[in-house]
Amino acid sequence: MELERRSSRRSHVGLFCNQYIDGFPYLTEALELSMSGALVRRVLAPEVDRASYALELSGSGEEPLWVCATPVWRHGPFEAVRFVAQGLSDRLRLASLLGAYAR
Repeated sequence: MELERRSSRRSHVGLFCNQYIDGFPYLTEALELSMSGALVRRVLAPEVDRASYALELSGSGEEPLWVCATPVWRHGPFEAVRFVAQGLSDRLRLASLLGAYAR
């Protein structure tokens, strides 16, 4: 029996985004997204481990949303991340972005 550890529901998004490692953007795809984290697939990112990094998400026609992500686990190109240090405006924008994918 598998124990579900997620605290919020994830939406399947397939959204290309940038993962900033050491100040450089690397193409990443957010496969699943929730208010507390994401499942991403590294497309062009280096094989380095960092305690946290910036993730730039953007919906169609919107200003980019920046979140601070910390890795939870990684297997090959797939990585689960948890969002940390989100302000109220960031959470509201993330909720809006998730709402666009829920339709």
